[in-house]
Amino acid sequence: MLSIETVESIEELVIAQRQAIESADARVKAWQRQIKVGECFWILEPDGLEIFGEVISDYNTIPHRRNFRECRCYSAACPEGEVGDVHVATMTARMHRADFELIKRLFKMAVDEGYL
Repeated sequence: MLSIETVESIEELVIAQRQAIESADARVKAWQRQIKVGECFWILEPDGLEIFGEVISDYNTIPHRRNFRECRCYSAACPEGEVGDVHVATMTARMHRADFELIKRLFKMAVDEGYL
């Protein structure tokens, strides 16, 4: 569930961000930690939004970012795709590359035909 937290200072923001990362890090499963560049995944958000992504780089050399991956993701909300950071704890399942490529093509067709 999406929640919004307000803060009074930059220091509070940094503390809240650190706590959120620590909380997410504590929920990481072994298969999520092992996902690497070139692999694909699926995320099912609590509101039902499905996100399909591919890992394009990692942050293995930055200790506090070890569970983040730079990804290109597609969804009904962003059918043309976008690049951003994804915490591995949010990933619901791995996907086969062929299935991911099919979904990308379907999103492109939906955009081209004006459905999305």
